Amino acid sequence: MIFNYIKIAWRNLTKQKLYSLINISGLAIGLAVCMMIMMYVAHETSYDRFHKNANLVFIPHAQIKMGGSVMNMEYLSYASGGIIKQSQPTVKAYMRTLGYFKPVIVNTPSAADAKFSEDKLLFADPGFFNFFSFKLLSGSANDVLNKPFTVVLSRDMAKKYFGTNDPIGKTITIKTDSAYTYQVTGVAENAPSNSSIKFNFVASNQSLLAMKEAPALVGAPSQLSYGSFSVYLQLKNAADTATLAKGMNAMAKGEKIFDDIKFKFDALTDTHLHGFDSFSNIKYLKIFPLVAGLILLLALVNYMSLSTARATLRAKEVGVRKVAGASRKAIAIQFYVESALFTVLSFILGYLLCYLITPWFLNVLELKIDNSFLYSPQVLLLLGGLLLLTALVAGSYPSLVLSAFKPVVTLKGKMGKQAGGVTVRKIFTTLQFAISIGLIICGIVIDRQLYFFRHADTGIDKDNVVMVPIGSSVGKKYPAFKHDVQSLAGVSGVATSHTAMFKGYDVSFFDGKAKGENVAIAFLIADKNFMQTLGLKWKYPPAANIELVSRTKTIINESAITALHLPANPIGSFIKSGDQKIEVVGVLKDFNFTSMESTVKPLTLYIANDTDKYFSKFGCNLFAKVKPHTNLPTLISTMQGIYKKYDEDTPFNYTFMDDAFNEQYKAEDRLASIFSIFTSITIVLATMGLFGLAAFTIEQRTKEIGIRKVLGASLASINALLSQDFLKLVVLAIVIASPVAWWAMHNWLQNFAYRINISWWMFAAAGAAAVITAIITVSYHAIRAGIANPVDSLRSE
Repeated sequence: MIFNYIKIAWRNLTKQKLYSLINISGLAIGLAVCMMIMMYVAHETSYDRFHKNANLVFIPHAQIKMGGSVMNMEYLSYASGGIIKQSQPTVKAYMRTLGYFKPVIVNTPSAADAKFSEDKLLFADPGFFNFFSFKLLSGSANDVLNKPFTVVLSRDMAKKYFGTNDPIGKTITIKTDSAYTYQVTGVAENAPSNSSIKFNFVASNQSLLAMKEAPALVGAPSQLSYGSFSVYLQLKNAADTATLAKGMNAMAKGEKIFDDIKFKFDALTDTHLHGFDSFSNIKYLKIFPLVAGLILLLALVNYMSLSTARATLRAKEVGVRKVAGASRKAIAIQFYVESALFTVLSFILGYLLCYLITPWFLNVLELKIDNSFLYSPQVLLLLGGLLLLTALVAGSYPSLVLSAFKPVVTLKGKMGKQAGGVTVRKIFTTLQFAISIGLIICGIVIDRQLYFFRHADTGIDKDNVVMVPIGSSVGKKYPAFKHDVQSLAGVSGVATSHTAMFKGYDVSFFDGKAKGENVAIAFLIADKNFMQTLGLKWKYPPAANIELVSRTKTIINESAITALHLPANPIGSFIKSGDQKIEVVGVLKDFNFTSMESTVKPLTLYIANDTDKYFSKFGCNLFAKVKPHTNLPTLISTMQGIYKKYDEDTPFNYTFMDDAFNEQYKAEDRLASIFSIFTSITIVLATMGLFGLAAFTIEQRTKEIGIRKVLGASLASINALLSQDFLKLVVLAIVIASPVAWWAMHNWLQNFAYRINISWWMFAAAGAAAVITAIITVSYHAIRAGIANPVDSLRSE
């Protein structure tokens, strides 16, 4: 019986090629998008769940209140892990790791001249490969990190530096601030793509303790305190976090680290989406599944609409089968089998489309997903569930409608145009265009907001400025390097700052107006050229004869006047940080040194010489203002050559300041790019649905069109007559979509301190696009019908 149903379904599929193509391709597109987003969401929510006891591992962090400011302390001192384990009975085990904060230079003794810049150097305690479930390909998990200057390589790094040779027992040189020789004791499988802990090299913590950098990284030697280490705690019971927090808060209060400190805990499995270093934007996980559901809904609506629209062609078949004794259940099963066949074919085509577009999607998100995850049981189960759900939903409405036909009515040919629920099809069409119009409006708003960010006056001249990070390895040679760059013909000015612009900032605390109030203020250390090179504007310039190079004198911005409760003209006022009094000698107009998602933050700026030990010890950033019409590739190449004179080992890196500014809106850029694709897909699906429905509707009115032509109706009047019913639905869709889109975008824009206003033309543009699309789609069929010979249409049955 089932085989017979499949045979009938295949005949109908091949007989009605146009409608079959629309149904299968439309459903395939919807399924492809849904599959792609399902894989993405499944991957993002699976982070770190592959570790044994992952549900018992928590990461402590502290919230510190200093006056009116709240700071989050993510990392702890080296000693903190042992102190917590020893004093808190709820803790079963702990692990300390430190991800080295900058790239390192790596080479092997056998190829000393072949030096590579590498990232993801991780220092860890000896039990790292027992505490976590990273797979060791060679070496013993109990021994690989037991000694100083031992290292485990990832599989990719082992292949890169040792080829097919066994690296165990061989040595490798890793240069941080100084070069150290490590013995390779193990090789680990590359960290999975759904791991929040990434590594190319895992070195022992004992190595770190023996390095020159240790004092600055280890932190307080014998107390629970802030530092540079991620501390992972495995609890005996996942519900013990409240008890542990209470115990740690009491310890911190007893040691008087800060006046007001409270410890909280993040589950390891929540780190990726909710942790401090999250690279995933949680907004994606809210928006993408919603859009995927809407696109799949559009595809299903297309299928059900076209299936029921062509009901009259199957009406007599249903009537004959019922007269012959077939039950409604048997007929419903037949149509379900037909829908299942369409769904399976669409699913196969959709999977092929998903396979082709997923690399693009992941590239836009700058995300890597291992093939092993894409073919994991979890993903295969999700795909199977999607296939089953689609088959059930796609076949439900057509089978109910078609199986309900009454044999007496169908065999007498009285079904007419009402068969299959004209009202329902109108609702479907309206819904399709409402979704498409809503997404078009959202896409326009997102695009305009991003345009506003890039073209707004930020108070800083960020165009044609090259930022070059200078490591501590350059040291006291930095003034010479800066002089050489300044001498280049294509450079109009250079400046120095201890941090790059738009890549974070440091904070210091000042006494507020109230007793005990501490105010967090961003600070910069820069040279005298900084303001001129970056085009900063003065509100109150310093006196001409004042010496600016001093840590007891500072320049502030306008926002700092309000934050520190200073006079309107604060020149000559003093602010206090700890025991140090600092004189305000100048005020800059506010400029955005962070993202425009937030208001301009208060800032203090200290002037230093190029020889300042802060620059030579911790490194700095050089800003080179490029003259107009300069050959940039040649200039950058020349700067690289100069850089190599002073630092042969560290790779030359540079960033254009406007690129760094735009980088802050990467999440919104990704959202805009993907939104534009999703919007295009919804328009295509809505157009396909309208195309098929218009073709069928006009086919049903063939005789009417023939009669009108005989009576003298023009092609334009016929086109207008056939189009107006569909245009009414599109106009209704505009009315429905506009308030919903306005509400969604109004809420989205509240995330930004500086934002555009939602204008009427955005709704008009989206509506016009929908109307034009509908007119073109319907007109194609209307014109074909209008130019047909009326004799043929009147003669046809």
